[in-house]
Amino acid sequence: MRRRDFITSIMLVGSAAFFITDNSHLLDKTVIDIGLGAKAVFLPDLHLHSENTQTSQLLSVLDREEPDAVVLGGDVVDELTTDLSYVRRFLSEIPGSEKLFVMGNHDYWSGYDEWLRENLRAMGYSEVRNGVESRYLGKIHGIDWRDNRRYEPFQANGLVFAHDPHVADSVSGDCLIFAGHTHGGIIFNGVTLLSNSRYTRGWYSWGSKRLYVSRGLGQMLAYRPTSPRELVVLV
Repeated sequence: MRRRDFITSIMLVGSAAFFITDNSHLLDKTVIDIGLGAKAVFLPDLHLHSENTQTSQLLSVLDREEPDAVVLGGDVVDELTTDLSYVRRFLSEIPGSEKLFVMGNHDYWSGYDEWLRENLRAMGYSEVRNGVESRYLGKIHGIDWRDNRRYEPFQANGLVFAHDPHVADSVSGDCLIFAGHTHGGIIFNGVTLLSNSRYTRGWYSWGSKRLYVSRGLGQMLAYRPTSPRELVVLV
C-alpha cells in the first residue's frame, strides 16, 4: 500500500469512528455567572419520550443543583413522545420555586402544544411571553417559536429566553439571549459540518447583545456524535 493510500485509509477509519461515536449518554454542566445572587437552570430540548437512564440522570443532577428558578427552553416533547404520564411526572419532579417555559417547534409539530401548556400551568409553570418580571431573574423576555423563523424586531434589556437562536437577529439592546434547538450541531476540528441554524453552540456577541446556544438535554433520535448534552446553570 502506498503511503498516500495508507494515510487516506487512516483518515477514513478515523472519520467513521468519529461518526459512529455516540455521546448522548454524557452530560456536561456549563456555569454562567451573570450576577444573579440565585441559581437558575436553562433546560431546552428535553425531547421526553418515556423514562430512561438519561432522564433519570438529569433529575438526579437537578436535585443536587437545587435551583431557585427553572426555564424550559422548548421541545419538551416531540412526535415520538408516547408516555404522557411520564412527561407529566418528570416535569413535576423538577426542583425549583419559580418555573418558567417557552415553546419550541416540536411542541407544536407533535400536536401536544395545548396539552403541554395546560399541564405545565397546572404544575405552576408560567409561559414567558414579551417582558415579565421574574423573582430571581429580574426583567426577562420570552419569544415563542415561529415556523418561518422570522421574528418581529424588539428592544430588550435583561435576559431573553427562546427556543430558536435566530431570535438574536431580531433583538436589540443590552441583553443576554439563551436558546437551544441546534443540539450543538455536528462539529469536527472546529468546523461546523451540520447545523440547523446560523448559530450552532456556545457564545456569540454583537456589542452589548450576547447569545448563548445550549446543546440541549435530549434528542428526538438518540444519537449525538459530537455534542454531549448540556445543562446550563446561571448564577
